[in-house]
This record gives sequence, C-alpha cells and structure tokens, in this order.
Amino acid sequence: TDLSVSRLGYGSMELAGPPLGRDIAEADAIKFINDIVDNGITYIDTSIDYGRSERLIGKALAHRRGDFTLASKCACAVGVEGHGDGGEKHTFTGENVIAGVEQSLVRLQTDHLDVVQVHGDPTRKELEDGGVIDALIKLKADGKVRFTGISSRLPKLQEFVTADYFDVIQVPYSPLQRQNEDVITALKQSGKA
Repeated sequence: TDLSVSRLGYGSMELAGPPLGRDIAEADAIKFINDIVDNGITYIDTSIDYGRSERLIGKALAHRRGDFTLASKCACAVGVEGHGDGGEKHTFTGENVIAGVEQSLVRLQTDHLDVVQVHGDPTRKELEDGGVIDALIKLKADGKVRFTGISSRLPKLQEFVTADYFDVIQVPYSPLQRQNEDVITALKQSGKA
C-alpha cells in the first residue's frame, strides 16, 4: 500500500468501556485520543466490537481526519454498541460487512476508512462463499474503504498469505507471542508486510 504510518499505532480496545475496557470519562477519553495524535501516532485501529471506541474516536478526531490513518473491523455484530457480554459474534456475509462499514462511518464521523479488516477468525472459504470479498471490493470501488484486510491468527492465518484481495493482514505478535514469525516472513515474501 502507499500507507505511511508511525512505527507505533494505537489499538483502541481499552476505550470499549466496562467490562472489556477501562471505565474512562468521555472528556478524558477525547483528550487522550487527541494527545495520541499530537504525540505523533498516526495509525488508529478500532472495531465495532470495541464498544464505544468508534464513537469516541469520531467525536475526538472528526475535525482532524487528515492527521491519521484510520482502521476498523467488519463482520462484527451490527446495531449494537460492542458485544458487551465479552463474547464476539461475527457474521461472514456481504450484507453484514456493508452494514458494518456504513455503521462505522457514521460512528467515526468520516466518509471513508483507510483500512477495514475482517474481524473474527473465518476460513477463506467462509469469506468467499459468504460474499464478504465481493462486498469489500464494492466498498473500495465506492470510495468508502481504501484498503482491505483481515485480522487473523494461526492456523487459519496461513490461508490468507496468498489471498490477492487483501492489502493488509493484521497478525498477533509480541516478544511473548512469537509463533507467527514464519507466517510473517511468508507475508513479507508475498508483498503484504
């Protein structure tokens, strides 16, 4: 992609509110989100599944949309404020993906997402048979999404290394969670890292 982002990004799951995240006052959350961008972080990752996160980011940053790259997730439960009960429910259909992105655009107060990633841990067959890929291609053509991807983990992650319809793949990785190093190398070789 032509995305140029800061080395560190911000994953906003903690903005979900209880029981998934911290209990933080709206004014404090908005100040915090602006401080992130003021301090040079230009990649913000959120999700429908992250409770009130999308609404808070929209409220905080709508007036400075050009200052950061915005990523959200799709295939999540639409019409709810996160999953609240701690259990993620995903529906891998084209209709759900389009409805989810439309909802995210409203909540985030923007006309486009820089990145939208399929959330959950589907198989490649589920996405292709459910119309998810066609929906993502349509959202790109309509200018509502710039780049598409998936947030996945092993063993299903391996299925997406050669998927030419994804621009980005979000992979769990840390010094304590290194099991994805081989697939990260494969992604790099396929031009996705």
